[in-house]
Formats: sequence, structure tokens, C-alpha cells
Amino acid sequence: MSTSSQNISSRQGTLRDLSPSGQRAAHFFRALARALKTCRLYRGENPIVTPLRPALLAQLNEDLLAAGSWHLRFTPFEILLIDEPVVRPAGVKLGVDATPTPEERLPFLFYRDGIRSLVLTPEVPRHEFDALFDALLVVGVNSQMQDDLVTLLWQANTTKIRVDAVPVSQTIFLHSRRPTSESAEGSHQGLSYAWSPNGSEIRADIGQIEGASMGLHRDTFDDWPLPTEWVEVAEAYSKLDRTMQFTRTRLLTEWAAERGIEWQDEAPQLLQAIHVADPDSKTSAAIARALVTWVVGSIQDCNWEEAQRAFELLRRFDPDGAFSNDDFSNALQGLDTDDITEHLDESTTDDQGRFFGLTVAIGRPAVKFACAVMAKAQKSRTRAAACTMLTYLCTEDPEVLEPYITDSRWYVVRNVVFILGQIGGPAVVPMLEMASHHPEMRVRRAVVQALGNVPATDRVPLLFEQLGTRDPQLLAAALGMLARFRTPAIARAVLRQVEAPDFETRAEESQRALFNALGELGDDEIVPRLEILLHKGGWFARSTFERIAAARTLQRIGTQKAISALATGLRSRAEAVRNACLEAMNTRSA
Repeated sequence: MSTSSQNISSRQGTLRDLSPSGQRAAHFFRALARALKTCRLYRGENPIVTPLRPALLAQLNEDLLAAGSWHLRFTPFEILLIDEPVVRPAGVKLGVDATPTPEERLPFLFYRDGIRSLVLTPEVPRHEFDALFDALLVVGVNSQMQDDLVTLLWQANTTKIRVDAVPVSQTIFLHSRRPTSESAEGSHQGLSYAWSPNGSEIRADIGQIEGASMGLHRDTFDDWPLPTEWVEVAEAYSKLDRTMQFTRTRLLTEWAAERGIEWQDEAPQLLQAIHVADPDSKTSAAIARALVTWVVGSIQDCNWEEAQRAFELLRRFDPDGAFSNDDFSNALQGLDTDDITEHLDESTTDDQGRFFGLTVAIGRPAVKFACAVMAKAQKSRTRAAACTMLTYLCTEDPEVLEPYITDSRWYVVRNVVFILGQIGGPAVVPMLEMASHHPEMRVRRAVVQALGNVPATDRVPLLFEQLGTRDPQLLAAALGMLARFRTPAIARAVLRQVEAPDFETRAEESQRALFNALGELGDDEIVPRLEILLHKGGWFARSTFERIAAARTLQRIGTQKAISALATGLRSRAEAVRNACLEAMNTRSA
């Protein structure tokens, strides 16, 4: 990448950090610098030059109208809008030659001529803008002229452009020493524009003048006292050279010895010594925060053993996590879980055990981090271990998993439902109820399985809601869970599904599952309604799956009332009814 490209990239990065007013000011000064450069290259009547000033003035007034006013301050290298650097030199690497851009030359033009601040107010007239533009155009070309920016702007008598410069009463003399009385005649004091002063030619009483708002400040210069002693450099070096080799060898030996000891081995003794020297709660909090960074950094590096070691040390200074829990929660959320999960997917069972054991030991602050690992795991072994980890973490407070029930990723919701099922109890029922309405059938099947560990009174209503599903697997799972309880209410709920108008539109597999459930759960209470299904259609009854299934369900119930209903069906005038009852009775005999 070229140096100019680096400068442009650096400036663009700086602009993004500015406020809207700062960005407008930065764009204006860039356009101003380019316009000044163009006007120096071409004559005033050139068609390239003619539209520059009106466009700049329009841009300036538009920006001022949006900002209210600009309060600009100048240093030798920067132009600041209040405290925001709108013009500053781009960062350049050491050893790289970089040509300053046009706008980077602007700060020195103002600062060199004594301007320390500039205030621009809205509706700058054309003649005032022209005065500023012409002054910059002149001083930027010829630095040896008698007039400077301050003089040119004062002569223009501007009202919308207010200048604050170095006080006039502060004089800079171009002499290395004060003139004596003998040489006073013919000597010259004051500013000279014939040459550029430097070094000892400048002499002044530097300091802030009382009552003045701007000026040269003493703290901008070195005010150290001059040394009273001096030495010959060559002689001093020869004396130092005699002991240099010994000192160098000793330094390298100590450095090698220090590098041979890992800082992790010295950290416990150092922290313990700090705590003994100042056993205050603030000291414990500071040590805990430092150890949190050690633990989290080791986790990011997937060094579980070092993380466990740091965590054990942390618990010595913060046993209950009072100082570290909040820091842990924030720090763990900032980790790159993609790399950690990828490493876990490829790790051995022992390595995974170390990680999940450490996470469980951290406790509540690690819940969000653990959920992120669980969500991004690609291998079933890692997901299963992550779910087990979250089960241990959330057993006492399963409500922390509630935000993940509404996650957009169905597999995350399914895993959370599995975790809730492992936790069990009435506390997980509201979250399982939310998940029971999930559009993904695999989530709802997981809900049915998870309901096996909740109280029966809370489980049955949620299972009833799943009986209307069109998914045969979900229906079979719900019926299997309901089959654990032989109650008339469950049998009636299943029978309502059989009697529904859309029953015949359901898959045969679902129909068979519902009738089988009736055979397992039914009693004499539902026999009359099954008999109605058996005789449905009267003399014109046809042989249907529903009729045959009703007869077989009566046979499976097997009570005296159910057998009597089949016997009555054998005497029916409808052949389809007789055949269904005969087939059911033959099955019973067999």
C-alpha cells in the first residue's frame, strides 16, 4: 500500500470518530486546502478556478447553519473544533517518508502567524470569505512578506470571522542577547520579515500575560535549569566502557533467569503478598478482577488446565464471587465462542470434561456463555455435554433459560426444552408451555418428552393440546405420555378427537393411534359413543376403517357392556356392521 493510500485510510478512520459537526468541518478544510492548491496552480480567470470560491462559501454557510457556529483552535499541527481534531497529520510508520496533504499544512499557517483561535458564525458574507481565502493564498506562497494572516484579516474588518491571536504587547526579539548601552545605537529590536529566525535568535519573556485570553504559555517550553557541570563525551564513555561488559553479562544472565520462570508460577505468591500487605476489601476486589482476566484469557486460548488453576486461585480471594461475578459475566460474553466451540468439537472427552467442569464451577455468570457454546456446537457429543452442563448450571434457577425459548434457531429451543425436561418440576412448566406452540414439530416432540418430569396436574393439559396435531410422531408421543394415567378425562379427550368432523382427513397412522389409545384407556363410559360410531350410516353403512376400529376398540375394552355392544352389532341389518363385529369377536376368541 502506498503512503498516500495509508494517509487516506488513516484520515477516513479518524473522520468516523468525529461528531457530525466535526465531520463537516473536516470536509470543509479538505476542500479549502484543495481549492487553495488549485488557485496557486492556475490563473484566476481559469474556468477551473472560477467556481471554487462560491462553492466553498455555500458549503461553509450550510455547515455553519447546521452547527450554529464553529469555535476553532490552532496548534502547529492540528485544527480543533472545540476539542475535536478536524485536521491532523496522518499516522506514518517509522522510517517511511510521507508528504503532508494540503490540509495538513493549514494548521501551521495559522499558528505561525499568531492565530490561536478562530470563530466562524453563520451567514459569512462573500467579501469576508474572500479576505480569508486571499490571505491564506498569499501567506501559503510567500512566507517572507511583511503582512501576515492576522494583519490581513484585521484590515478586512471582518464581523462573521473573529480572530484571537497572540497579544500584541508580547514582543519577540531577534537577538541572542540584550543590546548594551554602547551598542544600542543602530541596533534593531522587533520582528523581522526578511529572514526566518531560529535557535538563539529568538528571545522573549515567555509566559501568559495577565488579563490576556491567549498567548504563549510557559508550559509549552522547556523551563529546566541549565546544567552547571559538563564532561567530555569520549572520556566519559571510555570510563563507562570498562564496566559495560560486566554489567551487560549480568543483565543478560538475570534476564535469562527471569525468562526461565513462568509468570503463572509466581502470580500466586505475588498476589498473596499483596493481599497480606493490604487485606482490604478493595484490594481483594482488584485481585479478583485481575484473576478474572487470567481465567477468561485462558478460556479463550482453550487452555482449560490453566483456566482451572486461575479459577481456584480466584476462589481463594473471592470465595462467594461477590467481587468477580459481574466481571465474569461481562468478560465471558466478549469471548469468541466460534473458536472455542470448534476446539471443543475436535477435543477428546477428557478435555471436554475439563471445560464443562470449569464452566459449572463458575456458576451463574457462565450461563449465557454456556448457551452460546451449546448453540454453536456441531457434533452431537459436544451438544449433549453442553446440555448436561446447562442442566447443572440452571437447576436452582431455570428461569434464566427463558430468553432462549423464543430463539429464532429451532435447534436451540429444542436443546433448551431438553434441559428443562432434565431439570423438571413445576418451575419449568410455563416455559414448556411457550415451547409447545413452536411451529417446528421437533421442538414440540421434545416438549412432550420433557413433560415426563413435571407434575401430572401440569402435564396433562399441555398433552391435550398436542392431540390435534397432524404429525403422527408427535401424536404418538403425546398418547404414550397420556397412557401413563388411566383416567376418564383422558379417554374423553381422545374420543373427542375421534368424533371430530375432520377425523377422516387425518393420516391412517394417526387414526389407528387414537383408537389404540381408546382401547388402552377406555371404560364403560365411552362404550355408548363407540357404539354410535359402529352403527354410523344405518342400513347403508359401508365398511370403513373407522367402523372396524370402533368394533376392535370395544373388543379391547372387554367389559360386559362392551361385549354386549358387539353382540348387538352382530344382529344388525347392515352387513358392514355385522362383519366388523364378527371380525372383532373372532380376534377376541383367537
